[in-house]
Parts: sequence; structure tokens; C-alpha cells
Amino acid sequence: MESTEERESFASVSLVRQGDHKFYSLTLPSDLLAETCFVVSRDEDPVKGFQRVLDEKRAKEIAAYIDSGLGTIPSSIVLSAQEDADLAYSSSKKSISFKKIRKAFMIIDGQHRVYGFSLAKKAFRVPVVIYSGLSKRDETRLFIDINSKQKGVPPELLLDIKKLADYENSQEEFLRGIFDLFLEETGSALYGKLSPSSKIKGKITRSTFNTAIKPLAKIFGGKSESEIYGILNNYFIAFSEAILTKHDATEYLYSATFFKGVCGFFPIVAEKVKDRFGAIYNADNFFHFLEKVGRNIKASKLKISGSAHVPLVAILESCLKDEFKL
Repeated sequence: MESTEERESFASVSLVRQGDHKFYSLTLPSDLLAETCFVVSRDEDPVKGFQRVLDEKRAKEIAAYIDSGLGTIPSSIVLSAQEDADLAYSSSKKSISFKKIRKAFMIIDGQHRVYGFSLAKKAFRVPVVIYSGLSKRDETRLFIDINSKQKGVPPELLLDIKKLADYENSQEEFLRGIFDLFLEETGSALYGKLSPSSKIKGKITRSTFNTAIKPLAKIFGGKSESEIYGILNNYFIAFSEAILTKHDATEYLYSATFFKGVCGFFPIVAEKVKDRFGAIYNADNFFHFLEKVGRNIKASKLKISGSAHVPLVAILESCLKDEFKL
């Protein structure tokens, strides 16, 4: 008896052989992928599963990107045809056909994109790579190879090129302006110690800078980028002279965790400056308070490990309180 299940057929298919495996390269409608693909996560099946748990938020972002009409997703979805799909290839027609069933293809790579397709209102053609005849071991090894050998783009680079893509939000644009002043001004306390697009030991990346400075935005109110640069630069200069130079630790300022700690301490010192001198945030006024901290703190307390900057803030604040009996 012939199967009554509907079959789908697609032409313009390329058969590719690599080592012991073969796969087919083509494009499929995104809505069809949503209907015929599946994943098995470790949580769903600890024995057979190897995929990650789906992140609905991420899938919704993909769906919104698709429905915006501005997006394009050129990278291929990697699939493994299951036995029940009855995948057939015609070399003469350069086409494949398969049963349109719910679990025709296991997703090896691209599960969030396919999940996003299922949530999107629009459908479009998507590049796919379909492996045929893989065992469960083969599928798992392929998943490991793809996820261990592919290297993602560093977040520092993505953040740095957002301006070129016109993807920056207003806050990112504002922080960029402040960062660029520290990067370009020769009087900057961070001059020569910033790296806009990559991680370099002994330099502060744009992403680290943004993370450290972003919480301070509310304190500055409606001040301009240049005004904020001036205030922070005075603070960094005073901090370095009053504390770091005293303990032969000037390079500490340019490590990510320490820099975040120094920025986290800024609101505490800025409040003292305002109370004592008014809103005059020059280096001398910052130095008035920081010099006392430098005298009280032990050099060993400046050496921090790990990624937590909050303990450094607490140590600095404690030294300030000890001096002024707060």
C-alpha cells in the first residue's frame, strides 16, 4: 500500500561529498522548516538528547527581525534527514523529495532560527544543508564539531561596528562619544590604553568601558559627552596619582575588573566633592578625598582576582570612611 503522506519536492539541489558523509545544499521555505524540523534537548531526553534548551526570547527576536522586512539570514540551517522522512535524491533532475511529516529533520545547527521561523508571520527561502544516513553518533559528533570549531565574532568587534550598521541605540551612541574622547584626546588618563574592537591585555575594551560607565549615566543628568569626559578624566587622573602611583600600581587601572571597581567608586567620591566644594569636579577636589584613601589602603588590597569588582568598591569606601569617620 502506498503512503498517503504528502511529499515535498525541490530542485536546484547540489550533492556534496566530504569524507564518509554526503549532504545536499538547497533552499527551503522557512514555514516548511518550522513544520518539519525538531530538536531533542538533554532536558527532554537525557539519553538521546544533545541539543541546548530553546531560548524563547532569542527566537522571538529572530521572528521580529524577519517580520521587520529588513532582515536577512544567509547562513545555512544544518539538518539530518530522519529515516521516516524517506528522503530521495534524483541525480538527473538535481532534486530531492521527502515526506512532509513533523519529524522529518533533526536540527544539528540553527534551532533558534527555525524556532523563530515558526513564530514569524512572514515566510521566505532559507539556505539549508541536509545530511542523509547519519547515525545518532554521527549526529552528535557533527553537533560537537560545529559548536566547538566555529568561533563567534567577539562582542567588542560587534559593538565597535554597530555605528557602521546604523544599529546603535541612543545610549550606545552616547557612550561611544565618551569612549572616543578618552581614546583620542592626548590629555586622557586612558590615552593609549583603550582597545575599541578587540581584547588586548593591559587595555580596556569598548564593551568593558560601556559596562562600567553606563550605571553612571543618571548621575550626570543632561551633561554633554565632553562634560562627562572632563569630569571622569579628572577623577581617573586623581585616582591614579593619589592611590595607584603611591603603591606602584598604575597599570591596575587598565584591567577590566579593576576599572569597573574604580568607576563603581566614583559616585561615592563625587558626592563628597559636591558636598565639600560644590559641583566643581576638578582633579584637585577629587584628589582631596582620594589622597586620604591612598594613605589608608594597603597595597595588597588593590590586588583583586576574578571578575567581581564590588569587593574593591567596598574596600575603597571603607578606607574613605575610616579617614573621615563617616
